[in-house]
Amino acid sequence: MISFFHKSYMSPEQSIIIMSAKAVDDAQLIIKRSLEREISLLDMKMRLAENEIREFEERYGMDSHKFLSKFESGELGDSQDFFEWWGLLRGRDAVAHEIQKAKAVLSL
Repeated sequence: MISFFHKSYMSPEQSIIIMSAKAVDDAQLIIKRSLEREISLLDMKMRLAENEIREFEERYGMDSHKFLSKFESGELGDSQDFFEWWGLLRGRDAVAHEIQKAKAVLSL
């Protein structure tokens, strides 16, 4: 009589360890892919913000460094454009920081 069941020579503990190792490998791959996707989305956000920032720089004839200095010292007033420009710069910096952190985790 032919048996359709394969007898394992592993103990239940060994089976659990092998399954756990496989689960860890799967989890690491999922995390890696998720971080790569997140970095891609953050890069896209960065490009969009940089394009909008460039438009403000061209519109007002000054670079963002000069703008920040003048805006934060109160020289430019309270124009909606200036608050939007300031927010884009702060947002871009935050996104750059998130990209840096995600890439650091990927390099572990």
